[in-house]
Amino acid sequence: MLRPLFEGVLRKAARHHRSKPFAMGNATPLVSFTFDDVPDSAYSNGAAILEQYGLRGTFYIAAGTLGSVEKDWRVIGQEQVRRLHEHGHEIGCHTFSHARVDQIGASGLEQECRRNRDRLRELCPGVLVTNFCYPYGRASLPRKLELQKRFDSCRGIYEGVNAGIVDLGMLRVIELYDRTLTRDKLDRVLRDTRAGNGWLIFYTHDVAEPPSWIGASPRLLRQTIEAVQGANMQCLPIRDALDAIGYRRTGAGAELSAVAPGAWQ
Repeated sequence: MLRPLFEGVLRKAARHHRSKPFAMGNATPLVSFTFDDVPDSAYSNGAAILEQYGLRGTFYIAAGTLGSVEKDWRVIGQEQVRRLHEHGHEIGCHTFSHARVDQIGASGLEQECRRNRDRLRELCPGVLVTNFCYPYGRASLPRKLELQKRFDSCRGIYEGVNAGIVDLGMLRVIELYDRTLTRDKLDRVLRDTRAGNGWLIFYTHDVAEPPSWIGASPRLLRQTIEAVQGANMQCLPIRDALDAIGYRRTGAGAELSAVAPGAWQ
């Protein structure tokens, strides 16, 4: 009976304990567009629309799910992953099988991330997978502490604008969903980002018409990009935004030769 309570405490601690604090040093407000699970419409519409505006995004991929058919979409295939990389988009880690991080042990998490990295490198030789996103937004404090050592950043699903001293182990986001991102909310978060010289991270899944309940329509994505550019805010993938805030990238999630044998890779 105590186990569910204990697990709940660890999840809450992961959310609220600022375990990887970093003082942002960006010169101007920043915006990033990120895509979870990467349905095929996130590639065919999402990436294409970003490119039309001269932008690049971060796509968090669970390589073990490539080509699978889900309830609301089909996940992108191998060739689409290659093209995302070739077009300059960032490939992030979303575990290999889209595993719930809070429900697996340290060895299971190591295997998930190693398999994902290896598969992505087979598809995109030389790709650096240095940033992570929690599948389903789920994390426990022990797994969070492990992941934040291996990746430059870990992105969650909890709402907020990153500003001042941020937690790189649980970056905050704003949903890029048709059902939640109203024009008034978009204007407000852009004002908050500018006022706090912050880092606004949008996230979504599919980019379709009509979108799923956790997706964006092409219209909403275009409107959001145009609002961001109209506010003269710099748009960068997560990896480049980290550079802009002054973070010295360790590459821990990509180059593992410096890690002691058995510690991670």
